Amino acid sequence: MIDFKSFPGYGMNLPAYRVRLRDPNADDAARIYQWRREERIRAHQPLTSLSIEQIRTDLERTSSNRLPDYTRDRFQWIIERVSDNLAIGWITLSIRTWEHLIGEIGYSISTDFHQAGYGTEALRLILQKAFYEAQLYRVEAKCSVQNTASYKLLEKAGFIREGVLRGYFNIRGFRVDHYLYSMLRTEFVGDF
Repeated sequence: MIDFKSFPGYGMNLPAYRVRLRDPNADDAARIYQWRREERIRAHQPLTSLSIEQIRTDLERTSSNRLPDYTRDRFQWIIERVSDNLAIGWITLSIRTWEHLIGEIGYSISTDFHQAGYGTEALRLILQKAFYEAQLYRVEAKCSVQNTASYKLLEKAGFIREGVLRGYFNIRGFRVDHYLYSMLRTEFVGDF
């Protein structure tokens, strides 16, 4: 495997981010529970009802996110504002196949922090983890065709829309079309 941390440009000339990604802990369960109940988040995501205890159990499985870890297929982080250590959302990296180095990201920012640019920064950070630390070749993302903010964020980050997944997720009893986006490592590395 190539060590992409040694790739020219890794960690160099990066902007000062206002957010960071940190490993989750048990205290984050209540926050995630509340975020999952926010109307703007539920409107576009196929979220099942989970108790705080179920979320806590899930967080325990993903409390240490050292990449690459070929024994796992799901990683998640809390998006935290640097200025005051305030948790404002969460972001996941799911590995579709380690053999072919394909992953998928998902993200949610609490409604109180929408349209402040935090999502853009968090997306950039997860892509660094996906391409440099996990050494993935391809990262995918899906979003509802009705979620304008999400697909504009993906496009701003450099993702390419590959098509429409018809009737993809069941959201609140309705089948919803989703866009499929992707980014290749060569496209991300080219930004440096």
